[in-house]
Amino acid sequence: MGHVANRTTLIVLQVFVAFTAILGAIFVVPTLPLDWIKAGPMTDFTIPAVALGLCGLAAAVAVVLLVVDPRLGGAASVVAGALMIAFELVEIAVVGFALTVHGADQPQSWLQIVYIAIGAIGMVLGYRLWDALSHPRAMAHRAHPAH
Repeated sequence: MGHVANRTTLIVLQVFVAFTAILGAIFVVPTLPLDWIKAGPMTDFTIPAVALGLCGLAAAVAVVLLVVDPRLGGAASVVAGALMIAFELVEIAVVGFALTVHGADQPQSWLQIVYIAIGAIGMVLGYRLWDALSHPRAMAHRAHPAH
């Protein structure tokens, strides 16, 4: 995948994450049942909502940087992806793994896996974009090796 296609894919991915994470932080997380977090260290969903909102904000920053400075946008995508993965892993530790808690037949049970995958894809594509734009000659050599 060339860096233009990589950049475009990252923009679409990060717009999706920014949109869904920010809306989730505002409208979904605060309405979740409190008994889901009784085993964890929190008494309400304020901290998880803020953390999810920060994941969305990181993705939004990555989108802006992908447009104005793709090299930095690639690095920001790595950070945004890592934040999303960290958020999901903490969520699993606190409320449980949704597939085992709610069952595979519930669509929302797959969200943790989907967002971990999205975070990982964002990290890989972000690193590839950052690397390609940081070392353009090395990438050109890899694309067209000498015979």
